[in-house]
Amino acid sequence: MIRRRAFSIPPVPLMLALAGLLPFFAGAFAIHGFAGDVARQASAKLVLILYAAVILSFLGGVRWGVEMTVRPGSPRPLPLSLSVIGALAGWALAWQGALGGLHPWQFLVLAGLFAAHWLWDLRASTDLPAWYDGLRTIASFGAILALLAGWAAGSPFQS
Repeated sequence: MIRRRAFSIPPVPLMLALAGLLPFFAGAFAIHGFAGDVARQASAKLVLILYAAVILSFLGGVRWGVEMTVRPGSPRPLPLSLSVIGALAGWALAWQGALGGLHPWQFLVLAGLFAAHWLWDLRASTDLPAWYDGLRTIASFGAILALLAGWAAGSPFQS
């Protein structure tokens, strides 16, 4: 449950989060824009997967940092372990894509990982600044929307 208001986000983090969404949407638009060019569309898909992997690594780093800050003497193994799942899964999907294994389901997996990080951040929001819920909601839904657009380009529902 979101307990805080999105409009209380400081301007710098908000602008940086919105700027961070630009590569997501550029990738999604490129995937659809290159629909007639298999090689370029594959490159656009891989770029979107790579960027998603980078951002999942960033989100994992945030969770790692929170755990280290809140419990500096004895960080819990489970949050530390969970914080690297997104980065490792993103790396595996990027590696698979780089080897020519691009599949629509990869975008669904990445979207699911972003949703999981968002839910984790909302549940752990007492350890984070009050404005973080709203920031993560905006950024997460933007990333998920772009990844679903990437999925739609190769899904069985595509016309």
